[in-house]
This record gives sequence, structure tokens and C-alpha cells, in this order.
Amino acid sequence: MPTSTDLSDLRRTFLSRAHDDIQALHARLQTDGGSGVDPELLDDIARLSHRLLGSYGSFGFPAMARNFELIEEVALTQLSSDLDARPALEQTRLPDMIADMLDQAGVLRDLGYEPRTEDLSVSPLVDPRDNKRILFVDDDTNLHGLAEMYLKEEGYSSVVYETCAKNAVEYLSAHSVDAIICDWQLEGDNGLDLLRKVRSGGLQPSRETPFIFMTVPSSKQAIERAGLYRPDGYLLKPFDAHRLHGVLGRALAN
Repeated sequence: MPTSTDLSDLRRTFLSRAHDDIQALHARLQTDGGSGVDPELLDDIARLSHRLLGSYGSFGFPAMARNFELIEEVALTQLSSDLDARPALEQTRLPDMIADMLDQAGVLRDLGYEPRTEDLSVSPLVDPRDNKRILFVDDDTNLHGLAEMYLKEEGYSSVVYETCAKNAVEYLSAHSVDAIICDWQLEGDNGLDLLRKVRSGGLQPSRETPFIFMTVPSSKQAIERAGLYRPDGYLLKPFDAHRLHGVLGRALAN
């Protein structure tokens, strides 16, 4: 398994980046959030919260993940409401919630975090000598390094990253992979669009290439819609090495 030092370095980098992202959003709320009718700002709040609930949780901060899940829910509720009836942002408590998260993110960044040593105590799922390649698609780049450590421990000698479905399709048009892990919510085409294209053929990987969706527990409708295209598993965010091992193992066994 990855060492505590490796994980600690990744966490410190993530904590610094997350603080900067929250700080930038907080600054926008201070200058642009007065009217509360800017759908672009609400959408940015929801998107950032969605990313951070997954990455904070995966890096070992469940309380922060739950808070951002709540912020995402509030922002999406406002986006779905009638524009004329939409209250000012300050009435939704979103600015206060973001300010609280900025304070907590600053404390975590300044204190640092030393994770417990994890020991999976299982054999890799694939033989490293087979030079297996896996494609990991997620627009949250904070998770890329963490996923690479976990996947290389599972025996994958090559981990390829893309941040959107369009780039993933371009890569798969010229390269084959042995498995795909893809987030459901992406900029532009979503993960389901990518799964459809893989299952329809015409790309380098086989139509039956193992395909695992990453999603959050609230995305029940997403899971139901994806069933028609036969994904091989669902990896709920936040994830850790144990959960990834179990989901990937079941997918490869099918």
C-alpha cells in the first residue's frame, strides 16, 4: 500500500488547493452575490461543492465532505427554483456556509494532517507483469494522484488521466485500455455519454471493457439510467483503497 508519507504529501497539497478554491469562491460571493439571481454563480457553488465533497471525503475528512454535500444541495435547490421567486443569496445562508468552510479549510491547511498507516493486506487484482492500463476520468484533479497510488497497488502499471468525456473519447480512439473508471458528473458530456460510446463500439477498447462509475450516494437516478448500458460497478465518493479494491475486484470478476 502507499506509505503514510506519500499520502500525507498528497493530502497537504490537496488541503492547500482546496483552501485556495474556497477562498476564490468566497471572494466572488463578497462582490457578486448580492442579488442572488446569478445562475452561473449558483452553478459554480454547486460544482465546486460536488468536487470537494468527494475529495475531502476521500482524503479522510468526512465532516467537511458532509458540509459540502449540504452546500451543494442548497445551491441546486436555488437553481431549480423560479427565477423571480429566488431569494438573495444571503437569505439562503450560502455566503455564511462558504465563509465557515473557508475558516475550517484554513485550519486544516495550517495544521496539516498525518493519516493513519493503512494496510490492505491483499494481493493485487492484476499481475504487474501484464502491463495493464487503466483510464481514470474525473475533473477533480485533486484525486488523480491518490487514485494512481491505489491503482498501481492493484497491479496497473499505467494510469491515464482525463478530465472530461470528450478528451477520454479522443484518447480511446487511438489507445486501448484494460479498464475505465469514470466520474458521472463531468463538464460537457457526462460519464453516461462516455459509457454509451464504449458500449457502442468504434473505439480501441472492447465493448466489454470493464467500466466503473464514480458517483455520490444521492445520485440514485444516475445509477438507474446507467443500468441499460451495463456498467460493471459503482464506486461511491468518497472512496478509499479498500472500497476501490472491492469494486474493481468485482468488476474484473464479471
